[in-house]
Amino acid sequence: MAKGFSVPIAQSAGVPKHRLQARDLVRPYWGLRAPVDAHLSLLRRCQLLGLALPDHAFFSGATAAALLGLPVPLRFIEPSALLEVAVPHPARAIRRGGARGRRLQMRATDVTARHGIRLTSPTRTWCDLAPALSLAELVAAGDYLIFHKHPIVTSGELAAAVAAHPGRRWRSKLRRALGLLNDHSESPRESILRVIVVTHGFPAPRANVELYDENGRFVARVDLLFEDYREVFEYQGDHHRTDIQQWRRDLSRKAEIESLDYHVTEVSADDLVDVPSLVRRLERNLRRRGWTGHATYDP
Repeated sequence: MAKGFSVPIAQSAGVPKHRLQARDLVRPYWGLRAPVDAHLSLLRRCQLLGLALPDHAFFSGATAAALLGLPVPLRFIEPSALLEVAVPHPARAIRRGGARGRRLQMRATDVTARHGIRLTSPTRTWCDLAPALSLAELVAAGDYLIFHKHPIVTSGELAAAVAAHPGRRWRSKLRRALGLLNDHSESPRESILRVIVVTHGFPAPRANVELYDENGRFVARVDLLFEDYREVFEYQGDHHRTDIQQWRRDLSRKAEIESLDYHVTEVSADDLVDVPSLVRRLERNLRRRGWTGHATYDP
């Protein structure tokens, strides 16, 4: 009961109709019930919907990505978002409320299980995200999968999945994303900033580099470093502004970095939305440090 149940199964067990219509139950999907006070997380919603799905169905796309922990935009995981449910070709796509049915060409290794539900594998999921995500978002998801401290898959496995993926229309985008992956990126926003940098004509920076002073004392690990120009790009999440203690630590840290003759350019979430303005600012700051190249504005 705590996780919800299927109405047909409850009826076959003798649960009366009036009990299924009681006010302590909600109807997240047709033919399903859950306690009114249940927290319907994405996982719980998938588990509930899974009770009504045929055995050959599985979750795919952004739904599978979120279940695997990949960073995906909030629009795909908000409560009103449809869950992506697929079946292998040539089965008929699922049609039911709350779900977006798809029919996919699948290999046996493309489906796995987690939390008691079937979903696409990490490599297949990443490939299937290409139509829905921007290039930068796709790279951020790939960076998460290959992060060197706890890799879920390797870049080679992603490349093999791209080569085997039936969606030829998106293969060029996937290959471009493969070339931009970095297994040292520590956050999705950092990945997005890096993609903006390298796709707008700037020199390729190093990611998450440790800086030391002349005595060998560790000073900081910076997001993106342009060594030739001693320029640092740092993404600052909102907590760096709202947490007063964090803000003070950031001021001290920035002062220490700049005492080593580096210049720090800070980037916020708003900057990532207005890319042309961000590119102009990054270009100005790199030029002040000696860069003589030219940024591009239509990558």
